[in-house]
This record gives sequence, C-alpha cells and structure tokens, in this order.
Amino acid sequence: MLLVVALPGVAQETPALDVIQTLDRIADFNFAIMSDHKGSAPANSPEMARMARWVDESGDRFVIGLGDHLCARFDNPFLDFIGGDRWWARHFYPNIADGENEYYGAGQGDWGAGGRLLEDASVYGRPGVTVRDNKCEYYARIFAKGFVIHLIQLHYSDNPPDISIAFSEDTRRFLADTLMGINKGPRDIVIAAAHSRTGYWVHELTPERRTLVMDKCDLVLSATTHNYGRQVIEGYGDRGALCLNTGSICYARDANHGYIQVHVFGDRRPTMLIQYITTVDDVRRASSVGNPAFVKELAGRVWQVAPFGEQ
Repeated sequence: MLLVVALPGVAQETPALDVIQTLDRIADFNFAIMSDHKGSAPANSPEMARMARWVDESGDRFVIGLGDHLCARFDNPFLDFIGGDRWWARHFYPNIADGENEYYGAGQGDWGAGGRLLEDASVYGRPGVTVRDNKCEYYARIFAKGFVIHLIQLHYSDNPPDISIAFSEDTRRFLADTLMGINKGPRDIVIAAAHSRTGYWVHELTPERRTLVMDKCDLVLSATTHNYGRQVIEGYGDRGALCLNTGSICYARDANHGYIQVHVFGDRRPTMLIQYITTVDDVRRASSVGNPAFVKELAGRVWQVAPFGEQ
C-alpha cells in the first residue's frame, strides 16, 4: 500500500534539493547505506563522487557498506580513498563479500579472505566494534543523538556455491546469539547485514531464527543483485524488520545507480525514513521510478510512502 506522508516543514511540491536539505535539518540524525561499487571511488566514478559529496553535505553520521567494495578485475582507488580520508577511515562500516574475497584471496569462494578490508578500512580498534576471530564478521554499536545503532555484519558471499559454506552455521549462530544479547529499547536501531547470493537471505534461516530476526531487527540488508527493492516476509506484511536490497552506486541494473539514505526522527514514536538517492545526475534527490520510500517505526510497523524530494 502506497501512502503519502507529511513531515513537519516538508512540502511535497518543494524543489527536490530543498526537501532533502530540510530532512537533514529536521531529522535527529541520518546515515547512508551503499554497496556494489567494485573498487570505484570519487576519483574515477562520478556516481561515487556525488555520493561522497552528499554524505558530507548532509552530515551523515556513518556509512554502512554491503559488500563488493573491491574487485580484482578492476582498478580499486577506493582503498586509497578510505585510507586517505579521515572521516571515511572512522565512519565507514564495510561488509565482506565475494568481491573482497577475490581481491585479497584466491577467488570469490575463498571464504573470509576478504576480511583484510577490515584492516584497510580501520575497523579494528574503533569504539564499540568487536571483530570476530574469523576476521570477516563483526558487531558494532554506534551512538548518535541518544540512539544506539546495533550493526551486525555477516559474511555471506556469492561463492562458494554450497550455501552451507557460504552462509555457514557458525555465522547464523553468531547472528542469533548477538540478537538475543541485545536488550532493545525504544531508541535502539538493530540492523543485520549480509551480501547474500540471491539478494535476500532471511528465508534461508530456520523458522525460529527467522522469527528472531524479524522481531528484533529494524533493518535487514542485502546486496549482490544491484537492484534496490524490498522483500516482504510471509506472515509479517507491514510489521517486523524492513528487508531491503541496497542496489548499487555505479553498477546498478538499468542505470538505476544510487544509495540508501536513512533519516531518523526521535519523536515519541521514533521512526526512520528510508529512501534510495539517485547518483545518476548532480541533483541530490530521491529516485521514484520503481524505487519506493519507506517509513519504519522502531520495533513497529512499515509503510511504503511516496519519496520525498523526488523529481
């Protein structure tokens, strides 16, 4: 069901850039989610340059990555970018996927080899971050404006083809144990992320773990298909976690390049506004063609809404 939602100080007929800037101003804070840029950086990709500029201009608190940040077959100036930019070295939270395995290891199926990106992205030693002994998965607690963001980054790459290896029982147990250890309050945002093979992964959990994920998480993120969109989990409809594929900044299907921006509003009923921001041109705006926006109550309902700041 598509709804048109009004937010204080934001009119739908306002020019796109003004709407986005107003959202930045009235939200308690905001953050971005990106994936599948295959080593590209602002130096060699106009889409990445736009995204990096807008992350800075909007005052995003952090950026969550969903994998394929590197590619052995392409140039990878992204490593120089995150190594040389102080903000990105502190606030980028990557996922390890097949692209990272291929870049650092013997191939996409070299499970966990891509974990070296966590070193190059300066993830080790950050406050609130616990990296697992496998060196490719971690749990991060990020603090912003009285909220705690609980980020669980899982390793589930496209390869090897055996799902029991690619998305191992050890990984699934780590997910469940971490979720059960979170005492979720009204200002806790719980996010679980895995690159995946088919673009979504909740359906591959046991019924008990699927229920835990859907009831405890606010966002469940995946990537790999380069196609932004939502998966509705049977039995949940408009409640439970919002399950999204994060698209691609510069290698999206049908040139639907973009990234997700999340604005968090800490009213009496805290909510998130989630939109896909197009990186196709120089106007920062929500992409509306086949790219719905969503309002997610923390630990509550999900609404599909008309994008704010679209053109």
